[in-house]
Amino acid sequence: MSLKPCGEKYNHPYEPYDIQVQLMDAIYHTIDDGYKIGLFESPTGTGKTLSIICSTMTWLRNYKKNNTFQESMSHDKGDVEEEEEEESDDEPEWVKQAYQSTIVNRSKSKLVEYEQYLDKIEKEYDQNVRKDQKLEDRRRMKKQKQQETDESFLPTDYHSDSDEVGNTENQNKAITKEIDQLMKKFENKDEVNYINECPIKIFYSSRTHSQLNQFSSQLRLTHFEASFEELNERTKYIPLGSRKQLCINEKVRSKGNDQSMNDACIDLQRNSNGCEFLPKNYMTSNVTKDFADLSLAKIRDIEDLGELGTELRICPYYSVRRGVELTEIISLPYQMIFQDTTRRILNLDVKDAIIIIDEAHNIIDTITSMYSLKITADQLNKVIKSLKVYLNKFLKKLNSGNRINLLKLIKICQLLLKFLNNNQDVRPGDEIKAEDIFKDSTGDLVNIHKLDQFLSKSKIAYKIESYIEKTENEYKSCSNPLLFTVINFLKSLTNLSQEGKFFWDKSNNSISINYMLLDPSAVFKEIVDQAKCVLLCGGTMEPMSDYVDYLFPSVSKEKINRFTCGHVIPKENLEVFPVKQFKEFQFEFSFDKRNNPVQLNALGRFIIEICQRVPYGLVIFFPSYKYLNQVLESWKNGILSTIECYKSVFQEPSDPSKVEFTLGQYASVINTERKGAILFSVVGGKMSEGINFSDDLARAVVMVGLPYPNAYSGEMVAKMKFIETNVLQNGGTIQQAKEKSRNYYENLCMRAVNQSIGRSIRHIKDYSTIYLIDKRFEYPRIQSKLSQWVKQRINNNTNIMEQTTEFFNKIR
Repeated sequence: MSLKPCGEKYNHPYEPYDIQVQLMDAIYHTIDDGYKIGLFESPTGTGKTLSIICSTMTWLRNYKKNNTFQESMSHDKGDVEEEEEEESDDEPEWVKQAYQSTIVNRSKSKLVEYEQYLDKIEKEYDQNVRKDQKLEDRRRMKKQKQQETDESFLPTDYHSDSDEVGNTENQNKAITKEIDQLMKKFENKDEVNYINECPIKIFYSSRTHSQLNQFSSQLRLTHFEASFEELNERTKYIPLGSRKQLCINEKVRSKGNDQSMNDACIDLQRNSNGCEFLPKNYMTSNVTKDFADLSLAKIRDIEDLGELGTELRICPYYSVRRGVELTEIISLPYQMIFQDTTRRILNLDVKDAIIIIDEAHNIIDTITSMYSLKITADQLNKVIKSLKVYLNKFLKKLNSGNRINLLKLIKICQLLLKFLNNNQDVRPGDEIKAEDIFKDSTGDLVNIHKLDQFLSKSKIAYKIESYIEKTENEYKSCSNPLLFTVINFLKSLTNLSQEGKFFWDKSNNSISINYMLLDPSAVFKEIVDQAKCVLLCGGTMEPMSDYVDYLFPSVSKEKINRFTCGHVIPKENLEVFPVKQFKEFQFEFSFDKRNNPVQLNALGRFIIEICQRVPYGLVIFFPSYKYLNQVLESWKNGILSTIECYKSVFQEPSDPSKVEFTLGQYASVINTERKGAILFSVVGGKMSEGINFSDDLARAVVMVGLPYPNAYSGEMVAKMKFIETNVLQNGGTIQQAKEKSRNYYENLCMRAVNQSIGRSIRHIKDYSTIYLIDKRFEYPRIQSKLSQWVKQRINNNTNIMEQTTEFFNKIR
């Protein structure tokens, strides 16, 4: 039965714009009409997040309205089916209908009771009537401080190739096994849980913590029609996060990085005292149930869950899982949805689910980087030194299994280092066969798979890292501990796949061995196969062909729905100028020509002219930090000082931690000084990805050249080879293979252009101009890959300065 929206369309909290209705229509019908994949571009500032929430939740509630009670009746019938199979055939129709009506009414009563129960516990929590219970919990779980002695840095005894290996493995995976066992107990759900369990779940995933929190805040604005009229049904939502976001144990939190926190948590649970916030059999604990119910009682973000866990003195990271079955919508970071092991541990079942991937413009690169790594000689030298320091300190206290495996680990690292040092004359992108790494050495005698088992089971990496951090301050400054990097590299050697390759790379005269996932569709396939549909959404999704080609090659084109909507702003609020030349000089910022002094001078003169015509803020994007610095250095001949006469000058720092400070200064000048400011930024930097230049912060955006990635980097060479090889293996010609890889390379560039220039317009009353400086921006092939709302506003008038002056005179 096809579900159609009814009543007020999509339960939007405001009067939606036409393009928002179009987007919600497209999303709703993608789900309802049986598409497997949906690709949606909705420019930033058009209310995309609310449109996603309203369309998907409206569909879900309509689905529940038409299916929930049929499912509950079949469930009840199933319990008595065997006993009454023969008798049911003889029952008159009116008896059957009465029986079904009784089941439906009972199911509705249970739903109403649960909503009332959530109202009650939320009210009690707000009134702090649990004070006495919390005091009792504090006494019961009083913190016991532990001295961090040398023994705390020792790993669990490891017995290689013995009968105890299985027992050790079980011990190390105690929490995962406990969860699995307890979850099996819940498979025989009571009636309340069964009725309240959402038949289809919505998973919303985005890249950053702030984007996920924004989703929570937008969800709070909404209210949706209930599954039936008598029910006042709240939206049941749970945000999932990492230990870094949800752990409330200060000893674990102090470890800083995710991997160290994970190992510290598991190590603490093995300790006889355990973790004070995680009682044994926590999944059946009343406090855990209270936490889960309170999580569902109202919309809470990650910070709210942390505060709730602190108040109840129960671990939010583990306890939140108990509410997963009853929730309708779950938000989570990319890493959790894309890693199969993580989904299993969290008991996340994506079968028949609606999977939403937001901010998906960089999803291919994000998945690739999640499963890619590199290792250098400098890293290996530091790790070898750390391992030797640790071994010397604890040699007499380690059992033989730990000593032998530590010596093997040192040996493997030394062989990797030798392999790197013996291959200095290599080309970036050249493939490395895994078997060649230890060829003609004793490395092939070391069973890397068993060594990997030792590292995983003993958690020795965490112990070593903790000890080294304590003794060597300089080691602590590394945000991603080197030992974990080396261990992950060794794991990639033991889990070879057709989708990934080892290759050489060079950066700043440093040679590295890289492992890269070349086919991200392998990560998506299991999700796509199981889910009802997968929706990729973003503000700058064009060009869209890459998602179809490299994420969903096995999905029929008829099962993929694409939608691109325009912008909410009036057409006259934006002008886009391709700038082919200035003062008779043609711009072309290709790698060979971009440092031409005459061209840099012409660029500077053009910007001086624009500064005189554009009010308030002007943001200029360059392809890289290096090139930006080269340009600014060349302008010290007088151009930069002339620009400063018209605008205060700011430059995006390469250190991301300093970006907010620079942006604050830039905004302050624009708000207080009449002449405004100019901000020199970099494509791919934080300014182009995560900063919204609303209103006066960007009355003009300038894109200098086409920001193609480095075609000679090891990653790009390896990827292009992979694309071309696939075309040839599927019967294509060399010309077709070259065209395919060229198109991929060009799409990377144009997606970066779209992402950067999309920073300028943030709401319906905003206005701006965009200048695309390079003669290649006039090529039809390049213009076809611009976002639709940008293409629609291209102004080919060559008298750009007059047009700019006229635009701002009219709009202001």
